[in-house]
Amino acid sequence: MLDFTLALVGAGPLPELSMREGALQLADRFSAELVPLACGSDPHSGLQALASRQRDHNRPTLLRLSGDAAMAEGSSGSWLDALAAWRCPVLLLVQPNAAGLIPGMAPASVALCHSLNIPLVGLAQLGGRWDLTARRRDGLPWCGHLDTTDDGEAASDALVRSIQQRWKRMNPAISSELARLAS
Repeated sequence: MLDFTLALVGAGPLPELSMREGALQLADRFSAELVPLACGSDPHSGLQALASRQRDHNRPTLLRLSGDAAMAEGSSGSWLDALAAWRCPVLLLVQPNAAGLIPGMAPASVALCHSLNIPLVGLAQLGGRWDLTARRRDGLPWCGHLDTTDDGEAASDALVRSIQQRWKRMNPAISSELARLAS
């Protein structure tokens, strides 16, 4: 298990700029190292390199995967398969469509994570207008809303608290490190 790593995975195709801005904001809020990797790279060697780096320091790491993490990459399988094998917690990032609706890739991605036994922290809505009533109604494990605009800071605070709580429950080893960084 990658004790201090949280993988940020897009639920469906997300614009690279949105993923990068959201990941940078989360890395800043968690005082975490941000490691971007492309889904076209070999997942197991990428995770092995990440595990080796973690031995040198106990700092949270956010792994930002660019591309389709569910696509099989030759004989090594998909990134999601590798994340499941390494027991690496995942936060799914979801961007609403132009009408403000959550695309069907969100529940499909949650179902895939469950079927692979991936430790799923939950989902974060990336941008758009947050509709708490609709999010509760869809029954998905939402952590909250990640808004990269200045006026979205309160919603992002709630998101960070939710992610912290869920990540701590999955991995008690991260609990003391997150508490130390928060003080």
